[in-house]
Amino acid sequence: MAPQGNYNADVAILEGCTFLDKDIDIVVIRGINLISSGKVQRLIVVLHNNVPSNRLHIRNEDYPGFVKKKMESLGLKVKDFKIIVTPTYHPATLTEAKVVLEDISKEGIKSAILLSHGFHTRRSFLVYQYVGLPFQIKIFPSACLESCEPLDGWWSQAQGRSYFVEELLKLAYYLGRGYIPLKLSY
Repeated sequence: MAPQGNYNADVAILEGCTFLDKDIDIVVIRGINLISSGKVQRLIVVLHNNVPSNRLHIRNEDYPGFVKKKMESLGLKVKDFKIIVTPTYHPATLTEAKVVLEDISKEGIKSAILLSHGFHTRRSFLVYQYVGLPFQIKIFPSACLESCEPLDGWWSQAQGRSYFVEELLKLAYYLGRGYIPLKLSY
C-alpha cells in the first residue's frame, strides 16, 4: 500500500510537508538526503494555500517565505529548491498534481521522485502518474514510512489502522470517481 524504491530523477516532489519551528518533517529530511546524494538536482516543495488560521503550527502571513528561510537554514541554496503553492480545491490531491506538474513541465523536467507520507503515497503516486502522462513526466514513488508510528506493527495500533483505512477509502473514492483510471491502479 505504501510504494517506495531507490530512484534517480530530475527533481523530488515533497508532498504534504510540515515546517515546524523545531522539528522538520521526515519528507523534508528525505528530500534533502536525495539532493545531497545527487539522486535529484532540485526539490519541489508543495504547500497548500490554506488560510493562516488553519496553520496551527505557525501564524505567519508569508508562509512560503517562512519555508524558504527554513530550507536555507537547513543548508540548501535557493537554486536547490522551488516552492509551489497549490489551491486546496476538491479533489485536493488531483488539483495539487495538476498545478505542480504543469509548473515543472515548463522547465523541461521529465522525471520526479514523489515523497509522501506512508499510506498516502499510493493514491498520490497514482494521481501524479496519471496527471504526468500528457506532460511526459515519469513519477517514481517513495513512501516516508517513518510517518507510520510505530513503523513495526502499525496494524496493532488504533492510529495505524485508522490511517491505513482512511487512505484505503480515499483511494477507493478516487478510483470510483474516475480521478485515477482503473488501468493505472494495479
